[in-house]
Order: sequence, then structure tokens, then C-alpha cells
Amino acid sequence: MKKEKLIRFMRRKEVLGVFLVLFLVFGFYSVKLMSASPYVVNTQTLGTFKEEGQLKHAAYLKSNEIYGYMVFRDEYPISLVDRFLLTYTYHSNPPLSTGTYEVTGKIVYYVNKGSEEVIMWEDTLFDKKGKLQEGGFTAEYTLDMEKLDDMSSEVSKELGIKRLNRRIIITTKVSGTGEVNGKKINESFDHEVELIRDSGAGLYYFTEAKKISRKTLTTTTREEVSASVLGVTSDLDTAKVVTTLLAFLMLIPIVGYVYTSRPPKDELAKIRPYIVKGAPGPVQRRVVLKTPRDLETTFELVDKPILHYIDGEDEVFAIIDDGISYEYRKPLPPEGDEAS
Repeated sequence: MKKEKLIRFMRRKEVLGVFLVLFLVFGFYSVKLMSASPYVVNTQTLGTFKEEGQLKHAAYLKSNEIYGYMVFRDEYPISLVDRFLLTYTYHSNPPLSTGTYEVTGKIVYYVNKGSEEVIMWEDTLFDKKGKLQEGGFTAEYTLDMEKLDDMSSEVSKELGIKRLNRRIIITTKVSGTGEVNGKKINESFDHEVELIRDSGAGLYYFTEAKKISRKTLTTTTREEVSASVLGVTSDLDTAKVVTTLLAFLMLIPIVGYVYTSRPPKDELAKIRPYIVKGAPGPVQRRVVLKTPRDLETTFELVDKPILHYIDGEDEVFAIIDDGISYEYRKPLPPEGDEAS
């Protein structure tokens, strides 16, 4: 009895309305929370790390009355240069605490094959290595251009190539470790400078003699996101599960009502037009029909009206033929439901 009362209570329209509202509320929160990220990523700037490398150059000149013995320029007359004094400096800020460097000078001999350069031979002019001091270093080297010219002539003669070109490249590599506002860093720095001999202009000059590298150092933290649903606060993952589960639970009574409120299938639909209300008079014999299909078959054979009446706790459908009552009985529906 309590179960029947509960079912009736659950099927009341105002109760179903409450379930529908709660389903929409929890469904809204569930959809909203599903698209949210469980973490917030915060980025904080720690500082800036800077590296600078520069090849400073000066030329010792042959005897002349214009420039004197030594000159600092961006371009140098080929005919006057005796040798170059090269000074490479590197420093970092904040200074790297430990690190090493290597400065290498190479001369490359090549020929042009159409638009392609074919390297014939290369040689190392100098290779200076060491450890960083207070995050930097200075290295010096002298390029004797007259000696290099003689070397180029010898290589050209050995290779049997008259139009042999040469390229002088100074490469710097630095690697080290340090700390910026508590964050450890591992850095590498590469710098390449080339000495160009422009025969057409009659000049020597250096390319990309200075390089500066700056990096902004950051740190990221992940913070777990919390969610508040109807005044209750929890972590996002828990809120997702709870709101989805509650939305599903609120939906069950509604689906149940929709399913149970569907009109039952009329088992007597085909013969319904031939059913009339009324009870039979005295009969000689009664034949019990077990199913609506049996009643339908009997009606097709006898072709007489079907009487419908109530007999105690049964609903009776009867066909009377020659004093015999062909009866299909079924229990009356529960109180409060309509009889078929």
C-alpha cells in the first residue's frame, strides 16, 4: 500500500515539475563544468637573460701616408692590409656561473660550379678554448694576410685551379649554466663571423661582427580549480561527476512517467466496434476463451455481437450462440485506472 501511495505521489504533476526543474539545473551545471579546465596555469616572469658576443677588429697596414700604421674601420683597403688583430669578447647578464667557450678560425677554399659552391679544401687557422670567467671571456688572434695569400697561392697551385676562392670564418660556441632569480638555466650561444674579400670593390670587411641574444625567463604553476554548485564547493572533477549523476537521477522519474503514462495497447482494437454493453440472459453452457485472439476468432466464426459487462472482479466479453456463452474474462484494472 505504501508503494502504491509513493508511486501516485511521484506521478503528481507538481512533483514531476520539481524533478524537471532540478534536471535542467543539474544538467546545465554538468554541461558547463564538462567544458571547464580542471587547472589554471599561471605564468610569472622571473627576469631577462642576455648574452652578447662581438668580434672587434683592427688592421695593421703597410707603409702609407693616409691611414698610418693601424686603423679601426668597418671596411679596409685590400692593398694596404698587412694583418688583422681580432679580439672576440663575450659576456652574459646575469653572469653564467660555469661554462666553456671555443673560438675557431677556418679558411675554406672553394670553386663555383654554376650556382653551386664546391669546397676543395679547408684548414684550421686557430682554435682557442677555455672556461668562462665571471660569465665571459676575451680571446685574441692575429691574421697575417700576406701569409694567407701565399698559402692560397700554394693551394691553388697544388690543386691546379687558378680561379680558387677562399672564405675565412670565425665561429664562437659558448655553453654554460647559471641562475636567474632562483631558476637554473642551461644556455648555449653560437656566433659566426666571416671575413669577406671583395675584389671588385678592393675591400675587406666582416659580416655580423656583433650578436645579442635576449631571453625572458618565466615560471608556470598549475592551480586546481574549484566549483560551487548550489552553494556547495568542491574540486572540479568531483563537481562534474556529482552534477552529471544528479541530473541522471532527476531524469529517471520523468522518463518513468512518460513511459508508464502511455496508453496501453488495445488488445480488442479489431473487434472494438462490435462490442456492446449488456449482460446475457440464462445460458446452457459457458465456454472460457483464454486470449483476446480466441475471442476475435470466435467472433469471426459466429458473427454475433460481443456483450460487455462486469461480473464480480472480472470484466467479461461474451458471444452468445445457441445457448452457449463464449466468454473472455480479465481482471478489472486497479482502482483509479480506467477500465478498457
